[in-house]
Amino acid sequence: MEHFWDRLRQQAAQTLDLPGDIVAGLPRMELVGDREFWMENHRGILRYGTEEIHISGGRMAVCVRGSNLDLRSMNATTLCITGRIHAVELG
Repeated sequence: MEHFWDRLRQQAAQTLDLPGDIVAGLPRMELVGDREFWMENHRGILRYGTEEIHISGGRMAVCVRGSNLDLRSMNATTLCITGRIHAVELG
């Protein structure tokens, strides 16, 4: 059944000329230098600290590691983390 939904999402993305990650609901991440991390399609914060922030991406978890990390902005779909970012890990 999962294979059916994957094919349907791919066909919808092609037909509507949309990026596949948006149709599939996958997170989209952007790192701006070592000072800003943006994530779209997040599913919430799992753990928060000034050296690590863990974010749910639905099928995966994302860990942003660094120093002086701060959740600068967050709404239902997009978040921004600032500070000195040392690593972004997917799990």
